[in-house]
Amino acid sequence: MSAMFTGAWTEDIQFAGFVEGAFGNDKAKQEGKDKFGIDYQRSRAQYFQVHAMNNTVLPRVGISTDLIHQNGSAGALKGLGFDDTTLFSIGAIGLINPQYTAGAMVFPNLAYTVGQVFGESADGYMANLFVTQQIGDSGAFIQAWPEYFKVEGDVVEMESRSFNIMFNAPIKSNRTQWLMTKLEYGSSDVVTPQGLHIDGDVELKAEIGVKWFF
Repeated sequence: MSAMFTGAWTEDIQFAGFVEGAFGNDKAKQEGKDKFGIDYQRSRAQYFQVHAMNNTVLPRVGISTDLIHQNGSAGALKGLGFDDTTLFSIGAIGLINPQYTAGAMVFPNLAYTVGQVFGESADGYMANLFVTQQIGDSGAFIQAWPEYFKVEGDVVEMESRSFNIMFNAPIKSNRTQWLMTKLEYGSSDVVTPQGLHIDGDVELKAEIGVKWFF
């Protein structure tokens, strides 16, 4: 489940946000089977704001915020007694002049991350590269973004790598309904407060749905 919003505070200040929640079947991981379910797994909320700058290389620069929450008893962790993981990131984001990127909108983002992993304090950093390319004149576009983040504490550690690609196309001419498809490929490794190293399996996730804009 996800939602997206975009807009502008002024002619020179634009913003965008994204909220998503993931649900699944906790027993699927434990039993090694693919199953549908409605058990809460994780959620994420992102907000980006950029300001027009008088700069030929980075014509727009701004801030990014990112809040990640993971259920400590979801999936393979169910029944192990772990607390939830909550991480907040704040950083800088900028638009590289499309003249240098063959017309693609390229936004590098680097952020400081702080919070709790399984209830233990940790901090680190997150790096993303958002690339968006328009397709034709209908408004359809393809977006790809690699992401890496790593946080460490006295007794915990979390490292995540992922690559996402998304295709959006309007279903109606007024662009109020959009077809959305997304592929996510990645893995996450953690060290628990008890010193247990858990190397996450590489996962490939596919999503398809419809989004409404109001």
